[in-house]
Amino acid sequence: MTQRRKGKLMVKSIPQLSLKAIYPHSTPEINMNTCGDIDCGNYGVAPNFSLPVFKGNGAAQRKLLASVKMPALATGLGGYSLTSNSKKSTVSQTFEYQNDPRGWDDGRGIACHHQKGNSECGIEFNIMSNELLLEEIDRLRTHNGLLEGPKCGHCGARYLDRPDEFVFNGAHGKLAPDGNRRKEKAAGFRMIHKPCKGKPGARTSTTLDHQGQKKQHDNVRLLRALVNGASINDLARLLSDPDTGKKCGVSRIYSRIFWLEKTMLAFEQAKLREWKKQQEDSGRFIHTRIAHDDVNISINWESRQDRRLTTLICSVSADIRSGYVFRIDANFDTRVDPAAFFEKHYIDGNGQPKNIRQHYTRKSSGKVVSAPKLHFQRPSGRFDEAAFFASAEGNWRVFSDRIERAYEDDIAAGVALPPEIQGKLNDARDRRTLLDEIRNGYFGFGDVDRDFRGSFKGILVKPSYTKAAHLACLREMLPVGKITLVGEREAAMGRVVPHIFRDMIKADLFEWLVIAFDKEASTPKSQSRIKKFEDAFEAFANQETIAAGKEILRYELLRRYCSQHLEPAVNRDRQGNALSFATANFQSTQFPQFWAASPVQHFGETEKAVGFPVIRKKYRKALRSTGFDQDITDTHLRDALARRVLHTTIQPVSSFMNSLRTRISPTKRAGGKSARNGPSYINGAVFNPAVLVAMLNIYRVYYNWFEARQYVGPGSAGKATSDVEMGLSSVRVPGSVEVVQVPKRRSTAPVMRTPAMRLGAADEKDKAPDPRRVLYRPWLFHGTPLWRKFETR
Repeated sequence: MTQRRKGKLMVKSIPQLSLKAIYPHSTPEINMNTCGDIDCGNYGVAPNFSLPVFKGNGAAQRKLLASVKMPALATGLGGYSLTSNSKKSTVSQTFEYQNDPRGWDDGRGIACHHQKGNSECGIEFNIMSNELLLEEIDRLRTHNGLLEGPKCGHCGARYLDRPDEFVFNGAHGKLAPDGNRRKEKAAGFRMIHKPCKGKPGARTSTTLDHQGQKKQHDNVRLLRALVNGASINDLARLLSDPDTGKKCGVSRIYSRIFWLEKTMLAFEQAKLREWKKQQEDSGRFIHTRIAHDDVNISINWESRQDRRLTTLICSVSADIRSGYVFRIDANFDTRVDPAAFFEKHYIDGNGQPKNIRQHYTRKSSGKVVSAPKLHFQRPSGRFDEAAFFASAEGNWRVFSDRIERAYEDDIAAGVALPPEIQGKLNDARDRRTLLDEIRNGYFGFGDVDRDFRGSFKGILVKPSYTKAAHLACLREMLPVGKITLVGEREAAMGRVVPHIFRDMIKADLFEWLVIAFDKEASTPKSQSRIKKFEDAFEAFANQETIAAGKEILRYELLRRYCSQHLEPAVNRDRQGNALSFATANFQSTQFPQFWAASPVQHFGETEKAVGFPVIRKKYRKALRSTGFDQDITDTHLRDALARRVLHTTIQPVSSFMNSLRTRISPTKRAGGKSARNGPSYINGAVFNPAVLVAMLNIYRVYYNWFEARQYVGPGSAGKATSDVEMGLSSVRVPGSVEVVQVPKRRSTAPVMRTPAMRLGAADEKDKAPDPRRVLYRPWLFHGTPLWRKFETR
């Protein structure tokens, strides 16, 4: 047992743990804890704990002799070791360590030792919990539980997952006839889960959410206002009583927003399932190109005491060809009540802490030892735990403050509080004391500036878990085929992408490209660069056309131009020496070091450079052996890179986020970058993250389905313009009713379509759907027997 000094405190270390003891459980669905280098032998291979470990004198010779009988020893197949992160070092000095402080490392990682030629792989990665990731995937798949649907009260089976296991058990309630319905209609239906029949909770009942709403047309007005910049105050005025002028309460507005979110997400889910089946049934090979980016959205603080904003990291993915935005997922779990979660998972029935320590059995002695649970072992491991514990304490602190303010006069006069009130205050104090011991004394998170925050429901999730879950859910939504993912230089992407798409990478059906461009360029500077490129390209196109003696398609000319002018992208120091363009996250041997500088300037992404972390097998080996400052001499490889550079863009995500920032009030109202005044509080803007998440989802679906607009992108679906029939237009003579007929000057007009039309999920011959025909149908149950019941009655 080692000792180390922590300040003035001499701290003993907790006994060293082995990788076998702490390696997370691997689920059948996914395993995030293997080597992330797609060309390493350990890629997708879990540790082999049966391999012997050789230590001491002559270890190398003994290992070499043993490798004759065990080839895995020579290759290092399944060979990993445990690493530690000194930045995550902490000290426990409560409970069993009250008078015996112990130091331990919470930032444990894994290093790969597979042999690559004469050296080891050496890739290191932090540990993630596969089970917690599945929880996050389920959260995003059901959109924070909105799309879960009815469940069996006994076993928890979802009707939407296994509708064939449920049988109907009659209707209940009647809705009176209205202007559109002559007969009475059943308000709801009872169902029984057949495997659990006769057991408590096996029978469940479901109704449609909108059936209790008296003024349904208000929802359409609310939707139109939401997607056109209305604030919460604007919505309150919109739904106010015209006779009395009484405003609608904020709680009711929130309820309507959540209902709109659920209905529109269910509508989109039903339509995309039909589209996916149609694409897969077509029999053609499907190649989907996806643009991915993150956006940070800050919302108002909850109390004037701390004046701290809550920043949500939202992952956005859109189809490059059509501009359809498939998902926007914020790293915020709206279902979690921090105080209730702490009560359930960290306090037992006797009020004592639980789930804070892990027990291990020593293989040599059989002795059982305990140590604080590591971050991936704790129930709250997928959350931002510092914020989680602080928010849980904030719940009790706010409760105590409100009670004490209510009895402020009695306390000042020395009057004793009622026994039941004093008991609740004592319980709150005890909870805060216990929480502080667990948070600071045992896990060593330390105090954060969130102790006085309000008590909204929900908690932030670690970005890596949300990122992985977002990509997993995106993959489920896309038809079977090839996927090309285009993103920016995010550290989280390097950790999760190779594992979420592992089987597709092995089947050579997945590519991942990384883009960087000059985001700070002003509009005049970008236009100047584009004009310079267009002039050079026009001269090149003329030469190619004359040499060929025939017309050549513009895309083919762009490919040739890009291939001929492709250069390595490099950074340079003050002395002019070339430096790798890759950031620290992408300078690992896991990724090729060559980045291509694009000679093509378009879509506002000027000075673009493209990296190729995952590319087809036949190009990967040559690209890996190319230095970051070496030119590509292989013509086939240059052509392949040129094709990819032309299609590499995040334009559809940028267009969506620009539209969102402009039209959705809360995304631009809260926050501020003033150095003098600091972040500002905006009266009337939402401060509940759940409401902001709902508004983001509502706008995304509306953007995809209900608004036609022009779109031009790499390989965009269909023509962007159409011919205008030649004819005459009328011009009135000023001061009279006489008109003069003149010929039309415009020969082409922009084609206005919704992203859903360009994607193929909506018929281009039809107009955008009427919200009144969408909002009042049982989309959540589309394709199930319950859909037919609600539709026909």
